[in-house]
Amino acid sequence: MDKRFGISLRILFFFALALTPLASCVPSPTATPPRQTPFPTLALTDGTATVPPNDSAALATVAPNATAASRATSAPRPTNALPFADMLPPLVQLTVQDPELPISANQRVALNVIGADNDVVTRLELYDNNVLIEQAVASAPTNIFFNQFLWSRPTPGKHTLRVIALDAHDNASAPAEINLNVINNNRAPGVMLTAPSGLKDAEVGAPLLIQGVATDDVAVTRMELIVDNQLVTFVTPIQAGGVTPFAVAIPWTPMTTGSHNIVLRAYDNQNASDDSLRYTVRVFDNQPPVVEAEWERLEIPIGDALLVQALALANNGIARLELYVDERVTDIVNSPSAAQQTMLRATLAAGDLAEGAHSAFVRAYDLTGNTAESPRVNFKVSPDAPRLAQNLNITRIPPTASPPTATPTPALQLPPAPTIQLQLEGNPLRVSLPDPAVIQIRAHGSAELDRIELWARYPGETIQQLLLEENAKGATDKTLTFQWNAPRAGIVEVRAQVFDNLGQMGESALLRFTLQTPEGIQAAPQSATFSGTWVADSPSARFEATFTQITSALRGGFVEKRADGKKLNGRIVSGAASDKTVLFAVDFSGDAQTSGSRTPHALLFDCSYKARPPTLTCNYTNEFGERGSAIFTPLGQK
Repeated sequence: MDKRFGISLRILFFFALALTPLASCVPSPTATPPRQTPFPTLALTDGTATVPPNDSAALATVAPNATAASRATSAPRPTNALPFADMLPPLVQLTVQDPELPISANQRVALNVIGADNDVVTRLELYDNNVLIEQAVASAPTNIFFNQFLWSRPTPGKHTLRVIALDAHDNASAPAEINLNVINNNRAPGVMLTAPSGLKDAEVGAPLLIQGVATDDVAVTRMELIVDNQLVTFVTPIQAGGVTPFAVAIPWTPMTTGSHNIVLRAYDNQNASDDSLRYTVRVFDNQPPVVEAEWERLEIPIGDALLVQALALANNGIARLELYVDERVTDIVNSPSAAQQTMLRATLAAGDLAEGAHSAFVRAYDLTGNTAESPRVNFKVSPDAPRLAQNLNITRIPPTASPPTATPTPALQLPPAPTIQLQLEGNPLRVSLPDPAVIQIRAHGSAELDRIELWARYPGETIQQLLLEENAKGATDKTLTFQWNAPRAGIVEVRAQVFDNLGQMGESALLRFTLQTPEGIQAAPQSATFSGTWVADSPSARFEATFTQITSALRGGFVEKRADGKKLNGRIVSGAASDKTVLFAVDFSGDAQTSGSRTPHALLFDCSYKARPPTLTCNYTNEFGERGSAIFTPLGQK
């Protein structure tokens, strides 16, 4: 038994040893948990230390008395949040619509900025010439943050705009930059009349909606409606400094019939203005005309005629009066000036009437085709009807003069038609291609000018080419300079036309000039040719110069044969020739016999040239300043 007890104790002992490592892995209830090192907090622009947005590791730095609810309300961190400190900076891009276009003072430019990061982008900062001027803070965690900054400057100058993006750990991106130039040249606004469009007929008393839009590089401050060169009304935007673009819808009620010219004029904040193209509307009165008839008699003897005096009125202008007998037209009187004549009085007659009962009426037509009829009357043709006395004969009354008023109104006296002149700058008779033909245009009008056209035609051709169509912008004097790059040579005729706001046209005299082909470039005449070998003998040496002539430049080889038998080879490294003088320099540094000398051997020749016989009389200087003379003649010349 004692033996079995000892064995049991040994088994229990080894069993306990086996369980000891497992028991050591269980922490003591009183053990202190390991310390967690949180991410450091970041200082924002206001200088206070706060927790980076949505950083769960950094929540360990919040104050101990912070409630769990306050921590729970933080926005969740993006799913790609990194479990370690983020050292990768964001990327940023800056774009503008047209970076090459100069910016006018106070013009607002939209700067589009986009930043991206592997974690989150917290803000974008905009710098103007290295000065922080604006920043945009992301309202919610985002990997890609887009913002549009509106930038403007009141004074001219060059500006370097830079943007950077920052992430949650204040890692800053490399800056993206753009250069903008602010100028004082404030361009006039552009204005367009958008409605009505096409051919438009309007009714007297019915409002017509005039719509248009004006744009400017800074702001449009005023839009005017001008009808028949008279200011009707104007509209200004709610913003005191103006807006761009500025769209308007202005009701206009025509009160008179006829054609009316409508123009929209826009002003910008520098009081520069421009006009839209002219729009013409024809105004009519849709009310039918009014007509009355006074019949001479209703019992007519056989062989006599039916006479009626008719009077018609119409705002649109009376076109004609017609007499109907038994539903057939028997007489017509047309208005001599339907567009201006609103009243027409005439005597109508019907002859060759058959015996018996008849009916008759008078119909009036206005300019738009509206009609009106007088009350119908019945009359009788009978052999027993009494005949009128001769002195009661009624003659036809001629139509009334235009315009028909109680007191005749004098005809409208229009101002003189506009004039235009052309002048060719430079030579007034010819232009050498490919130079442009510079044409100066001067237009003048007593009324406001509407547009200017410039046309060209080669003689013998029927088709004219429109070179220029310019909006005169309501000016009374306009000067233009047009450069025409003509397609081919020949004689050309150019003429110009100018139109004013009253529809009057002026035409210039024909400007005729010649477009001639460019003259060939003539090479300067050479008085002598020096190419070849020239030789000269002197007491100390014989010289052989082999010239290669390139226009007036001389290059080539040179041989100096001294009296002691030494032969030196050199190069003519510079030289120039004219019809009287020749200068050239010889370098012997490439010759092996002179390579060891301290001062390289060289000769400088100054020669005068004689053509007959060809002779070069030269003075020369060597590298030591020693002088000599030599007379060169072409090799083989005796």
